[in-house]
Amino acid sequence: MTSNKNKFEVESKLENVPAILDFIAEKMEEDIASEATIAKVQLAVDEACTNIINYAYSGHGGLITIICELVGDDFVVTIRDKGKPFDPRMVPPSDLESEWDKRKVGGLGIHLIRAVMDDVNYEFDAVKGNTLIMRKRFMRENSKS
Repeated sequence: MTSNKNKFEVESKLENVPAILDFIAEKMEEDIASEATIAKVQLAVDEACTNIINYAYSGHGGLITIICELVGDDFVVTIRDKGKPFDPRMVPPSDLESEWDKRKVGGLGIHLIRAVMDDVNYEFDAVKGNTLIMRKRFMRENSKS
């Protein structure tokens, strides 16, 4: 694990997800985000990183890089990996209307990310790998709630 002010690199292992979420909370607390806003961003990052670990790297390891920055009133989380490409924008909306026994198992992670974040973007470069950029808008608050 390596970290500097806004960047955190970690081996893609499920046991490292809590450290990633702690990094997100630390960065957001610096910007005086509410606990509810922090929890939403952590949920999105948890889902994205778990998918990277389980699917992009298929459990074989590799680095995940997280970069956090405040751009105006947007908290921007950029996640980079060099695993298999996967564009979350190509995933159709989840079926939330059918009866439980008729629904496909899994697939709600992308839905959750879309639901809690204000903007989700994806880029792939053959050299740089996958880049997922997620934005959460919030007004800086005087006190955390």
